[in-house]
Amino acid sequence: MGWLLVTVACAGAPRPTQANLRIRANPKAVIEGRVRDPDGRPVGKIEVRAIPRGADIPWPEWAETECDGSFRMSVAAPGSYGFQLRWKRVSVITPSPQDPARLDVPVMPGERRSGIDLVFLPAQWREITESAPEELPSCR
Repeated sequence: MGWLLVTVACAGAPRPTQANLRIRANPKAVIEGRVRDPDGRPVGKIEVRAIPRGADIPWPEWAETECDGSFRMSVAAPGSYGFQLRWKRVSVITPSPQDPARLDVPVMPGERRSGIDLVFLPAQWREITESAPEELPSCR
């Protein structure tokens, strides 16, 4: 009778690199802006996350927009970021050049970047997923 050896491994987050640890040790940067639809109306109660443009930059938490579409988030710096929107636990990155993922917003440690305008593209979301809203996400 033979023996059967079974190995079980669990996947986890990779160990932080030296560059990642250095970035994490820096003062955070703050990014502030608004999410609007293509007609300029505010999009409230939608989530925003900064997408790091580098392997060693930590991903920040999601931030929810206020009723006027405004958001504020802290991010690791130095770094550069695009943005991702999420509504009802669904996130779509469209091929549109207006998509927030196409932005490139650089920040330095301790910097405050304001005036970042993100466009929520409901028509493009509807082409990709049925979860896109018929009406804009809002505080109503």
